[in-house]
Amino acid sequence: MIWLTWRQFRLQAWVIAALVAAIAVALLVSAPGLFDVYRDTGMAACTGACETALDAFKSEVGNSAYFAVYLVGSAAVLLLPALIGVFWGAPLVSREFESGTHRLVWNQTVSRGRWLAVKLAGIGAVAILAAGLLSLVVTWFAGPIDRAGDFGRVTPLLFSARGVVPMGYALLAFVGGLAIGMLTRRLLVAMALTLVFVVLSQLAAPYGYREHLVAPATSSTGFDAERIASLWINQANQVHIELTAPERSAWVLSNVTVGPDGREYSGPVDPTACGRAGGPDECHAWLAQQGLVSEIEYIPSDRFWALQWREFGLLLVTAGLLSAFCLWWIRRRVS
Repeated sequence: MIWLTWRQFRLQAWVIAALVAAIAVALLVSAPGLFDVYRDTGMAACTGACETALDAFKSEVGNSAYFAVYLVGSAAVLLLPALIGVFWGAPLVSREFESGTHRLVWNQTVSRGRWLAVKLAGIGAVAILAAGLLSLVVTWFAGPIDRAGDFGRVTPLLFSARGVVPMGYALLAFVGGLAIGMLTRRLLVAMALTLVFVVLSQLAAPYGYREHLVAPATSSTGFDAERIASLWINQANQVHIELTAPERSAWVLSNVTVGPDGREYSGPVDPTACGRAGGPDECHAWLAQQGLVSEIEYIPSDRFWALQWREFGLLLVTAGLLSAFCLWWIRRRVS
């Protein structure tokens, strides 16, 4: 049964293996040069105020081949679950139904439950291995850029392309595609719905449950013009102010500037100080006198691994429940 599974699955496996190997080789070849730049600009040894080293590193890497490889590697980790779900999971059973070969396959000495269990275990393990290897190399290579970039690895843009979470998404995509193919029994329909399923599952975390998996940190500080991240004033003299988070690589959940009454401050501002007659310095000085307080809720980068393992565990549980459903369905409901 294991040999038969490999014979049917080997083409898809070799395609993904070639993709992972090509990206891994590109990252490994580029890594020495990137880490030399990281060391030579002083970023590697910097522990305090790193603005000079940071600017030098970003200037040298920003338009280089290193950054292009970084983008390709990160994108590949994010896209891999979709490829696994669409091309591994969705066709596994739907193709058998559409071609009618399921009648022959399930009338042999191997029961349909065992047939599916072997495929779930074998192909699922390969999906985890492929995603794990690619994520391992990308996470290692991207370390310097993630530290120096405007987005930290804990932020939604990068979180799903780092650490152990990609393995969970790869397994969930495979099992989800299998379940969808089993229910629809149509190959193209199953592939399309699986793609939607994978996209929604990856969006559900940053816009749904992820922020609740760890306790956020909070910051409450007075208005500081040097920390202004966003400030705009409309024609009605209403103002919106956001200050930078205490940690530049943090995932900011909420960023509100409140007035003395404890409510979000929206003005109106002094049209003289903050209008055309005034300038930025006058406006900032006037705002500093209004008793404003910046309240920021954020997830710091040092909670990255706690968040990774908890989300990974949640993905494993979900994939396990879907696997149990598939095994029940194929034994009880499929004829």
